Amino acid sequence: MKVLFYGSVQEYTCDEKSLEVDNAQCVRALIDLLGERFDEHFREFLLGDSTCFFLVNGKGIMTTGGLGTQLQPNDTVEVLPFVEGG
Repeated sequence: MKVLFYGSVQEYTCDEKSLEVDNAQCVRALIDLLGERFDEHFREFLLGDSTCFFLVNGKGIMTTGGLGTQLQPNDTVEVLPFVEGG
């Protein structure tokens, strides 16, 4: 599957904007793989409250099963920083 990183998330990926990942059955497993690939701080960042959110094929995971959202090999996962504005 393809994983896309946006904005401040790229600070944890050494400015990598995308990555191909195999064998992640759900979003939580993907986060674990990304933590192994980059570092534990990135994993903690991804799991932190209100730091980022995930889209799977354009849909927010909060409507598709949260961290348990099932992933398929042809999916696109987008990791975006949570942004507040006013």
